[in-house]
Amino acid sequence: MLVRALILCCFVLTGATVPAAAGSWPRAEGEAFLSVSATQDINGAQDDPLAGVYFEYGLRHNITVSGAVTYDFSTQQATEYELTARWHFPENDQPLRKALSLTLAGPLDDPRIEPAIHLGRGFNTPLGSGWADLELYASLSTEGRETEYGGYGVIGLKPHDRLMTMLGVDVMMTPDQTFVKAIPSVAWQLREGRHLTAQFTKGFLDAEDSEFGLGLWLQF
Repeated sequence: MLVRALILCCFVLTGATVPAAAGSWPRAEGEAFLSVSATQDINGAQDDPLAGVYFEYGLRHNITVSGAVTYDFSTQQATEYELTARWHFPENDQPLRKALSLTLAGPLDDPRIEPAIHLGRGFNTPLGSGWADLELYASLSTEGRETEYGGYGVIGLKPHDRLMTMLGVDVMMTPDQTFVKAIPSVAWQLREGRHLTAQFTKGFLDAEDSEFGLGLWLQF
């Protein structure tokens, strides 16, 4: 039960400002989660920060719905959005958690449909409870553009009652390029249902950007 509670607060950073999805674990029916965040490019390529809002709701015991919007202060407009429905397989007393999801994502000039599979597992260590979560997806353009494939994996550990540490790896492949990002992050519990978060994103291969972000999680 403790491991599941930790996982429902973990990061799934599939974008610069899209945090805090529960991944392979469902939200409890009627439970809501809100995350707000700001991310700043630290290489000088982006003068103004990006802001993100993410919302997740347990519609049923095995269905979680979510939405996300990214706002670019340099252009003063919303640049990306996501609407997702996630169906979770029954637990059946198995340690491996499984889910399927379908996402409508944008920018507005290239809406995409993204089916995905989620796999997750909790574990215990001498340093505290932890979890591992993996998402694999395909991004299909509704405008006839190239299909993209990707995956995001995260491993997390709670070494302290109020501290969570996470390391994510984000991979996206297009016909011409492969983007890889490492995303270490931490979350500090301010009080019950409230966490302050910080993350650093470092790109490799065709994505050599570096970003720093701060956020706030609200669970109710």
